[in-house]
Amino acid sequence: MAMRAAPWILSAVLILCAVPLRAQAKDVRLCYDNWSPYAYEDHGVARGLAVEIATEFLSDAGYSVTFVQMPLARCHFSVHYGAMDGVLLDDQMASEDGDLLTSAVSLASRVTVAVVRTSSKLESYQGAHSLDNTNWLKVIGRTYPPEILANETMHPVRVAEYAKGFEMLKRAYVDVLFTDLAHLRFENTDQASLSGSKVLLPAINVSERYLSLRVGLDPIMEDFDREMSRGLLTGVVDEIYHRHLGFSRVGFARYVGMSDVAIANPAGLIVQ
Repeated sequence: MAMRAAPWILSAVLILCAVPLRAQAKDVRLCYDNWSPYAYEDHGVARGLAVEIATEFLSDAGYSVTFVQMPLARCHFSVHYGAMDGVLLDDQMASEDGDLLTSAVSLASRVTVAVVRTSSKLESYQGAHSLDNTNWLKVIGRTYPPEILANETMHPVRVAEYAKGFEMLKRAYVDVLFTDLAHLRFENTDQASLSGSKVLLPAINVSERYLSLRVGLDPIMEDFDREMSRGLLTGVVDEIYHRHLGFSRVGFARYVGMSDVAIANPAGLIVQ
């Protein structure tokens, strides 16, 4: 009788042991600042290109992910005090200043461009001096290239939100808007609002954004880097970019003049 019961007892012990192990699976808590189409909240659910990248490759590494939307400054505050594990789309310099771990490969590129009226004589951006003596729309709480902020001949017109920016441009209340190319090009922007305006290229500023984690979570970052580098090689990252932007990762870089070289093995993370 005891011999017959032994396998059942062993099975029960294994099941009981498995439950807490499953419950203890590491959940990575990531904070993000709203930035469509890379990360945004849709009916209470985090969506976007960077959200999918983080979910895909952390999941491949055996982690679950929780996303919380907050302004970037509050994200860093929350990570510093342990309320969050990391920032989804972080500026590398800000990460280094805050002593955070940064992913080996950027998740997105913030490409700041100038938008002017079609009637403007400017056809391309040739440095900050090309926008001397202009009024520009400055949305409170948004970040702008240092060279623009330092241009004393330009006069910022401060507004609380971006929504009516193109109307202000049409009415000549401002001469130039600075906005992110991905948001402008790939978001469902009302085409009527874009009429009468043009984008100056090349870009004014290109800022790479990375996944950052607090110090002590090195194994998680190593796992993420490994899985994302594998995804770059297998084309999974390109598929995600296609779904959200209509371009591959390299194609988007070419579109904005950032690169003509495909990424074969980022940071040498995959031994071939």
